[in-house]
Amino acid sequence: MFEQQHFVDLQDNNGSSHGGGDPKSWLSGEAQSSSPNQKPPTSGNGSNFDKVLYKNLVEMVPLVESLMDRRTNPSFTRRASLICTKTPSGDSFNKKIGEPKGRKATQSIPGKKRRGLGDNDPSINGCADEFKMFSSRASPGKGREDLIALQEQVENLQKKLLEKETLLKSTETSLDQMNSMNVTLEELRRQAAEKDSLIKSAHLQLSDAKIKLADRQAALEKLQWEASMSDKKAEKLQEEIDSMEGEVSAFMLLLEGLSKNDSKPYAEDYDATPYHSDIPYMGYMDEKEMQEMEEAREAYISALATAKEIQDEDSLALAVKARLRLQSFVLGTKISSR
Repeated sequence: MFEQQHFVDLQDNNGSSHGGGDPKSWLSGEAQSSSPNQKPPTSGNGSNFDKVLYKNLVEMVPLVESLMDRRTNPSFTRRASLICTKTPSGDSFNKKIGEPKGRKATQSIPGKKRRGLGDNDPSINGCADEFKMFSSRASPGKGREDLIALQEQVENLQKKLLEKETLLKSTETSLDQMNSMNVTLEELRRQAAEKDSLIKSAHLQLSDAKIKLADRQAALEKLQWEASMSDKKAEKLQEEIDSMEGEVSAFMLLLEGLSKNDSKPYAEDYDATPYHSDIPYMGYMDEKEMQEMEEAREAYISALATAKEIQDEDSLALAVKARLRLQSFVLGTKISSR
């Protein structure tokens, strides 16, 4: 049995065992000074050689190499740990080789262990020397092929990892851009909402102004209608006034004629019965004369209105002529028409 076991960081183990050199040299067999046909050592004779142990050691070499390759990749944050013991003496090693088959000297590699455990252990260098000795006894050709295959796999994984890191960075950049765009979009939405509220307020004010304008327009139309009705009434009243003025003028002429006839002095000796002048009695006018007098009156009213409107010599002459004709009917004298 081996002595007490220790957990050793694989990175520190490689640095201490090779002194910063190439970690693949001891697996590829390039550092061996002996010929490629060198056979694995035996203890005295070939009957004591354990083939199972040798096979297990050979199968363990690719695993160790894969763990060693992870040292140069900065993307791997997890560190593997190796179970190792102090370097046994030559007698104890030969004794282990001579043990019955089925006894394996390999140790299990545990899962997640804390880094740095056993860094100051003096058995680290011994463990590295032991693995170097095991790898030197392995088949160089098979280990080299496995190493090349593992290197290709590691390179592919590194490329994929770089691609994923690039994709992750681009995704983070896109997320930042989306966040900034979302902020800008929210600001634009807020401004649009403010403008919508202003537009709605302006529409309400415009509707109120339209209602007030319609009310004022209706009031204006009502005033215009009332004004037109007032104008019509004024025109009608003016016509009635003109007609009344004509009638008043005719009656004034009649009164003037009567007053002139009544102004003659009476004799000092007069009878009890009054003496009338030559004024004709209105009751003796026949129907034809009354109709002519009415026509003369209407002609005088029309001529008088025309004279007031035009105010020229012809219209005034016609008005005087119509007046004289009407006066002749009133006073009982006929004036020949000129």
